[in-house]
Amino acid sequence: MASQSLYRKWRSQTFDELVGQEHVVQTLRNAIVEGRVAHAYLFTGPRGVGKTSMARLLSKAVNCLDADPASRPCGRCTACVSIAEGRAVDVIEMDAASNTSVEDARELIERVQFRPAELRTKVYIIDETHMLSTAAFNALLKTLEEPPDHAIFILATTEVHKVPATILSRCQRFTFTRHGVASTAAHLRRVAEVEHLSLAEGVPEAVARSATGSMRDALGVLEQLASFTNGAITLDQVHSLLGMTSAAEVHALIDALLDGDVGAALRAVAGVADQGADIRQFTRDLVERLRSLLLLLASGDEALADSGDDEIGLMATWSRRAETPRLLHWLKIFSGLDYQLRTSPYGHLPLELAVVEALVTQMLPASAPAPARPGAAATARTAPVPPARPTATRPPVPPAPTAPTAPPPRPAPVEPAAPPTVASSPAPAVPAAELPPPAPPNEVPLTAASPAPPADAEAPAHPTPPVAHTHRSPEEAAAANADFSTLERVEGLWEEIKRGVRPKSPAVQALLHGARPIDVEGNTVVLLASSPFHKDNLEKAQNRRIIEDVLKKHLGAAFALRCTIEERDESRDLRGQIREARKDELVRAALNIFDAHIVDIEPESEPEA
Repeated sequence: MASQSLYRKWRSQTFDELVGQEHVVQTLRNAIVEGRVAHAYLFTGPRGVGKTSMARLLSKAVNCLDADPASRPCGRCTACVSIAEGRAVDVIEMDAASNTSVEDARELIERVQFRPAELRTKVYIIDETHMLSTAAFNALLKTLEEPPDHAIFILATTEVHKVPATILSRCQRFTFTRHGVASTAAHLRRVAEVEHLSLAEGVPEAVARSATGSMRDALGVLEQLASFTNGAITLDQVHSLLGMTSAAEVHALIDALLDGDVGAALRAVAGVADQGADIRQFTRDLVERLRSLLLLLASGDEALADSGDDEIGLMATWSRRAETPRLLHWLKIFSGLDYQLRTSPYGHLPLELAVVEALVTQMLPASAPAPARPGAAATARTAPVPPARPTATRPPVPPAPTAPTAPPPRPAPVEPAAPPTVASSPAPAVPAAELPPPAPPNEVPLTAASPAPPADAEAPAHPTPPVAHTHRSPEEAAAANADFSTLERVEGLWEEIKRGVRPKSPAVQALLHGARPIDVEGNTVVLLASSPFHKDNLEKAQNRRIIEDVLKKHLGAAFALRCTIEERDESRDLRGQIREARKDELVRAALNIFDAHIVDIEPESEPEA
């Protein structure tokens, strides 16, 4: 007979034995003492934090035979023992992942009307509730809102966002939090003491960090370590079993980051790679230490740092050398590496690049203004004015400012005077309607005594022709938008399309791994092939026909296929401009919010002199 797993053997049997989740325990205890138990509860939170254990404790508490409500569940009466051993017919545990249909929900509704056979209250525990179908949720609505007096529903889920709002509104919701490193390590020590396991210094903390807040995972790792060795469990064995690196490597990299030593940081990464350790796990450990350091530095609270006693002193030493902006910058860089390290064909190169980026890139203070384009302000204010005909009396032009500071005050308005005398011929007066508009307050105006040049003024030697913007037809823009909307659909379904090709021809699927969609032209999908070999084979009639059939199945319309091995530079035409614009996150958000499409793109206007 197989032995019982540690996480099942050490499942909490009373509220006092439950580790963490004090806010849930206190609320449910008060409800039991005051006789205000609700008819439906929803327990949410990550895996392995005690949702199902709490549901069983609540089912015991409402059926416990102890005379003192504050002592329920006692864990000793017949009701508590039968529930703990799984013999209670009135406590029904249902896995929603295996019973998703509306027929399962209707069967449950029919059974809930019968009174309990042995206990006071019939309890339905529905685990992984988010897996129920929409029809099953709808069938449960009325019963969940007004169940019989003898029934209680307890729903548990790890993905509460998938549960309909109509279900959420009918339940009392409790959110379960992850277990901290300190509390998990303390519980592991208690379990090891009872199970006669010897743990070396630092082992409970290393196991707790690898569990990332899940007590069930931590107990599973401890059980695996107990089978891995016959004597005391050492830190090296934990690292070997989990593919972790020792704390010394993580500490060496953090020291190098704090010292700004790029060479030492890269040597630390190379040392970890040479050991054959799991680079992803090493990066997770690094992020966990940096997070703890950031919390300690920002709050000064050692409890918030969530580190073991063996690291609190080291954290305090690091905090005297660290700065909050730098830590924030590093966390943003390293926390996004997990996917890159998992998919990169270049080993630990993404981590090396991240280390160099973390130390080489300069951090700007939050209050510093964004750096302006060099010379932009000076160019805007000192643009040359086209020369006018020389006049007999012309006041000097004040010098333009050279630093991008606040503009000088505008001069007082000048009373209109008689036109100046021109040496050769009198200049015609400019009507008031044709005078240029006054300069905005944030721009330096031209000199007050220098009116706009007359119509017959001499032109500059090399006039700059204005850039004319040709407005494209709405039909052209609409067609381009439709094409790129289809392209986005193809890109989103590309992996499914390749999987759909496999039953028809595994060889064609292998060829598609070397191509990707880059354009849609009307009813033609354009693929960018990685080599002439892929292009030639994908364009063979029988292969192209297979891909076109799968495209029709996924897109709902017939599309032809064309391959190319060069990306075309289309940045100057409307299609290329729309393609680049639709890649911008703000533009995509605007298109989604307003259900709009791009009709035209105008060039950025140059600042006027």
